[in-house]
Amino acid sequence: MRKTGWGKYNVVVIVVVVAHLALPLTGWGAVPAQIVQAAGKGLDYLAKTQLPDGSWPDNYGKSPAVVGLALLAFMAHGEVPGRGKYKDVMDRAVNYILSNARQNGLIARVGSQPMYDHGFATLALAEVYGMSKRKDLERALLMAVKLIERVQNPRGGWRYQPRPADDDITVTGCQLMALRAARNAGVNVRTSVVRKGLDYIKICVRPDGGFAYQPGGASGKARTGIGVLLLQLLGESDSELVTKGANYLLQRPLKVGEGYFYYSLYYCTQAMFQKGGEHWQFWRKSMLDVVLPLQQADGSWPEGGSAGGKTYAVAMATLALEVEWKLLPIYQR
Repeated sequence: MRKTGWGKYNVVVIVVVVAHLALPLTGWGAVPAQIVQAAGKGLDYLAKTQLPDGSWPDNYGKSPAVVGLALLAFMAHGEVPGRGKYKDVMDRAVNYILSNARQNGLIARVGSQPMYDHGFATLALAEVYGMSKRKDLERALLMAVKLIERVQNPRGGWRYQPRPADDDITVTGCQLMALRAARNAGVNVRTSVVRKGLDYIKICVRPDGGFAYQPGGASGKARTGIGVLLLQLLGESDSELVTKGANYLLQRPLKVGEGYFYYSLYYCTQAMFQKGGEHWQFWRKSMLDVVLPLQQADGSWPEGGSAGGKTYAVAMATLALEVEWKLLPIYQR
């Protein structure tokens, strides 16, 4: 029986700690050394390039979203906040995110598209709080969740600004992931908000099985990964929409140089891992065939025109490699 995504967090924490004490394992056996080494090199790159304030030096490295994604990459490796080799790196990242938390609950830097910052930063804080129960995170996380709930629009979606105006599947997706992580960490999340968000995801489905950026638009790879992933994380793993969306992705493997490459990599890899079976086996091989050769000698991945910058590219690629380790609670099936 598969989880609905709204189970108790204490079971997940046990899995994280026990798994980290052993070698990384997957449903298919031990993770190959090549993947372990590549992920480790990615984390070492992030550790050595972090700035003293907890951010990173590239164009988007001060975005709380990018800092949150980098922090998630460490936790997906099994690193526990407050302990181990990367303790200081993780502490600085958490403190940087907190330094961008405003009194109304919004976590964003000035001049950004704030709900992108807010969604990924809240997701990272929820995962840290779930593992550590740090009291200094509790208030910021609670306020961040309340802001997400407060600014949901009537159709169930969210967009760039923290107000109930228009919507799109990308911003909606990261808010729902943040809410799911917060709920797993023990935070009270309004079920009605999640249900409305799920309804929004469903109205973005297109006849070809893909998902659109906004209802009525054209299908796309990254947005389909978001739709397929969120349906599964929020309790609808057996939906026909999941199978059709996963089949859509099977016909569109990753290609170097395509638009939104790392965004597609991040969401589609999670979606296909959750789907499992032949969908995951196919995607895993094609993903590794693309991602591993792209890694550079210093452990980084090239931006390749990515709108998120260098740190974003490294974090997304590392997270994709780590998904099958299942050490990050949001990755649990």
